Amino acid sequence: MKTMLLTDWRIAGQDPQGDETQSPRFPDVDGGDWLPCRVPGDVNATLVEHGKMPNPHYDTQARQCYWVTAKEWWYRCEFDAPRDSGGSAAVELCLDSADGPAEVFLNRECVGQMQNAFRLHRLNIAGKLRESGNELLIRFRSIDQLLGGPRLDEHAGWKNRRAWLRKPQFNFGWDWSLPLPSIGLAGPVWVEHDHDRRLLDVSLQTFVSGRADFFFEVTPAARKAGHEIRLSVAGHGTAISRIITRDTYRSYTSIVIENPALWWPNGHGDQPLYDYSVELLCAGEVVDRRSGRFGIREVQIHEEPFTDDAGPGFSFGLRVNGQPVFCKGGNWETPELWPGTVTDEQIDYYLHKAVEANFNMIRVIGVGRYEPDGFYELCDRLGIMVWQDFMFASTGYPLARLRGEIIAEADYQIRRLRNHPCLAVWCGCNEDGYSWSHPFDHGQSPGLMMDTGVYSEEDTADEWVVNRYADDPQLYTMLLRGLVSRFGLGVPYTESSPQSRDDNGNVPNSGNSHISSWKYALFETDQQYDKWRGHFEQVCSFDSEFCIQGPCSVATLRRFMAPENHWPPNDSWIYHIQRGHANLPHHEQHLMVAGATFGEINDLQTYVKYGQAVHAEMMRAEFDSARRDRPNNGGTMMWSYNDCWPTSNWSIIDYYRTPKPAYFAAKRACAPLTPILFERHGMFEFLIGNDTLHPARLRVRFGLKRLDGSVLWQKTRMVRAAANRTTRFHACPRADREFAPGDHFFLAAELEGVAMREIMYFPDGWKHVPWPKEPGLQVEVSGVREEGARVVTALTVTTVHFARFCHLRYGDESVRVEFSDNFFDLPAGGTAELTAVSTAPLDAAQLRAGHWWTEWP
Repeated sequence: MKTMLLTDWRIAGQDPQGDETQSPRFPDVDGGDWLPCRVPGDVNATLVEHGKMPNPHYDTQARQCYWVTAKEWWYRCEFDAPRDSGGSAAVELCLDSADGPAEVFLNRECVGQMQNAFRLHRLNIAGKLRESGNELLIRFRSIDQLLGGPRLDEHAGWKNRRAWLRKPQFNFGWDWSLPLPSIGLAGPVWVEHDHDRRLLDVSLQTFVSGRADFFFEVTPAARKAGHEIRLSVAGHGTAISRIITRDTYRSYTSIVIENPALWWPNGHGDQPLYDYSVELLCAGEVVDRRSGRFGIREVQIHEEPFTDDAGPGFSFGLRVNGQPVFCKGGNWETPELWPGTVTDEQIDYYLHKAVEANFNMIRVIGVGRYEPDGFYELCDRLGIMVWQDFMFASTGYPLARLRGEIIAEADYQIRRLRNHPCLAVWCGCNEDGYSWSHPFDHGQSPGLMMDTGVYSEEDTADEWVVNRYADDPQLYTMLLRGLVSRFGLGVPYTESSPQSRDDNGNVPNSGNSHISSWKYALFETDQQYDKWRGHFEQVCSFDSEFCIQGPCSVATLRRFMAPENHWPPNDSWIYHIQRGHANLPHHEQHLMVAGATFGEINDLQTYVKYGQAVHAEMMRAEFDSARRDRPNNGGTMMWSYNDCWPTSNWSIIDYYRTPKPAYFAAKRACAPLTPILFERHGMFEFLIGNDTLHPARLRVRFGLKRLDGSVLWQKTRMVRAAANRTTRFHACPRADREFAPGDHFFLAAELEGVAMREIMYFPDGWKHVPWPKEPGLQVEVSGVREEGARVVTALTVTTVHFARFCHLRYGDESVRVEFSDNFFDLPAGGTAELTAVSTAPLDAAQLRAGHWWTEWP
């Protein structure tokens, strides 16, 4: 098999025309409107690069970009035929991730149409190539034309009409992304020839015993010619070879690896990978080959009745290699508005930051895209399990119209991803699974509703209405479940995120849910927004998406909002930062919840400080609650991990890669072994969460303190933290206790002589606590080492008085510095050890320590 990548591309736009495919109005190829472009890439990004439209990232400039969807867009490439392709009976034009309905013209002849951005298209062009001077034209249809006109709403775009197009759903408008649809060649384009005899499929399924089953499929030409398949597996002391000779399209073999090295999620063990290679031989000649890596693991969804103390319900979780694994992680946004512009480096950065945060799972949500191969390969290496949604989200899809494309898409993606050990769950859709069971009972908790204001609204015109009670069960319960069962090779499937066993699919005591302390604060506290801790009185079986808001830093907001729009919040904020639940602007939600929790907000600095503080406190509480509820709770994932453009709402790492305080709160809360302080049903609980597969023996010191460090009561004991569970070792009632402002429970733990960071719990919240204005923070450099191109600086932070939200920054902003921890509380007389990673040696004089009363960056 031979390939030739097509790289020399240009684009041009023109007014849309009808449905002609045989004789369209081709653009003037000699005109001056053609723009050089990158492939993979995007029409929008090309227009920004060439100054044809403003950058939508800034302020309200996105409004000036809406005209793009009114045009049809043409790609053009000239190329010579590959050598030796003229006599080949099999020549195909291959287009990966063509983002938008399009027709393909080779030398002015239509050779195919594309209706799906989520699969590879192969077009037969045998006998159609010239030796030189071939012209390839691709017409992407006008989105306005396809969806019956321009946007219905400047935030929600075309509303549910987006479901008629198989392309990324979030960039039609979501409560964190404006309706700026991606258009164009988001993946590579190449010509493939001399490939009539080739491998169509290579797949494998592994078992903890060391058994690995391999499955192969070849083309009719290879079967007709007679063939053999050579398999080689190597790694970790293993070297196995097999030759398979069968006169069939499909063949298979099984090997057994002695003393197999098992693949484990991050925090539970290592991620050993074995190398495999497969060669297809015809008449002794190697005509095709595949190679890759695999990990040995088994994964199942596991459900059991709740323990008696938790009430009626069923747990939901994963078992990996027979062991329950508590899932900790975040929901992934495609890191750019236009997926074709995402780089490998971006994926590498965010996945490594997930590992640093002690995450072991990422959910690829159904509003974006199936990520590229490199994403899953890196997850394999890092031990990040992937909860993989199919790309359906928050509306009904016209199954009769899309059935063929849905089947082709699912078949392609299941086969593409199934060999990855990181793939842990297939999920039918995002926030749809409740829709077809029973009509929603509005007497139930509003926190269970999937209401995102204008983004939840649907077009009621007859031609855009879907019978979800008929189509959804077919799509999610039968079609996708059937395809995963047939081709998924053991990876479990759930129909929706969320989905429960109750009448409503978002009830937390079974299956997986989307509930959060943020929604509880907004809708279930009778406007006493600071009472959000009441959310944690319930047990949740698995929270696949808990949403909490937190603003970006002051510095980030000033990068993407015009100076006149920095403060106070105004219509520009509502447009760019957007609206959310119950159609409330995101900033109003911050003012309500953060203002009630910490105090009145009258300026940007206070808005960011209080908003980020409540984001961090809720984040810690969400993970603590889930870990406290093991084994009834099998995991929890926050929304959202990252941003697709500069904004100020859900993420814990902003678009410019500044981790918010909530990132560090999540990192501390997800540590494999961590102390936990928690309150439920009037009892203060002292616990140790141990997510590792090994028991631990710790010396703990716990009790109640004043803010100045004076101890009201204290106990010390040895605690055996059982493996892979949470151990409660003490509890005391709230009843009849009165707390002065600043009184707090504390828990300090020591493992094998190494002290963990002391944690605190303020039983009456933080609003009236008199935080010391001059805590006496000091930062010292305790060591420096080089790791390749990185400089790692060890730091010691000390304080005289209690330091609320202690945070470090580096004065020279031209040097990027990433701290291993930040925005943490230090008790009076406390010490914290952390590191700073930079690309150049740090000047100790440039290190700054801030706290609650200093200006936050």
